[in-house]
Amino acid sequence: MAESPYTYRRASTFPEQLNLTVRVWVALVLRESKTRFGRNKLGFLWALIEPLAYVAIFLVVRGGLRDSVPFGQDISLFLISGMLTYRTFNAIAARGLGAIVSNLALIAYPPVKPLDVIMARVILETLTMYVVWVITLSLLSAFVEGDVVTNHARLAAALAGVAYLGLSVATLNGVLAVLWPTWERIWGLSRLPIFFTSGIFFLPGAMPPTMQTIIAWNPVMHSVEWVRSAIYLTYDPLLSIPYLLGFSTVALCIALVLERSYRYLMYS
Repeated sequence: MAESPYTYRRASTFPEQLNLTVRVWVALVLRESKTRFGRNKLGFLWALIEPLAYVAIFLVVRGGLRDSVPFGQDISLFLISGMLTYRTFNAIAARGLGAIVSNLALIAYPPVKPLDVIMARVILETLTMYVVWVITLSLLSAFVEGDVVTNHARLAAALAGVAYLGLSVATLNGVLAVLWPTWERIWGLSRLPIFFTSGIFFLPGAMPPTMQTIIAWNPVMHSVEWVRSAIYLTYDPLLSIPYLLGFSTVALCIALVLERSYRYLMYS
């Protein structure tokens, strides 16, 4: 009897499994893009305008305070480097919260795994924020004297590190939101202290030793410092790349272990 073209056949080799996973991710990313942005281009444009407006509002508020520039000659470059880094992390991490909960029906299909729906959201959000970075840095280069970025390779590595941190926290958020519904509220409350200890408005290296010890636990602060070290030539960051990558890896491993351990409980 001929096999139906709609019958799912489990991949038996690694290349087949990889090919299937990539196809699932592409399909889910396209689905997420239509769900989030709609079927017209205005939705995607709004996704780009929103973080730019977010940055612009803070710049206007901060500029009205007439404070001195913490580092460099231009306060807008200093603030944008910090705010856009935090925004990139937060946008990616927050997208994982409802990824599994809102796609339980989709996960019922054999080719779609719970982590696939998280990856689709992370990929879409990461690409969107990277476009925002390109637009923002291009606009800054037109208004700021000198080079906006002094080390492009280091900036690329820093943005990859931010995306990895966002992916790890997004995966953990997605799993915990299923196991512990209250987690969404806890995450919402935690974003404020993360924001104010990320070094967006101040120079972490200029803080007292006690304060440096406290904010050094915040991985987003290390992401901000990594980005700024690629923008400024003489910047001395309070940065530990091994801690940032280690924190991200541990968070991702915890999420994967929890998802694997409680899989049948979560999706039953």
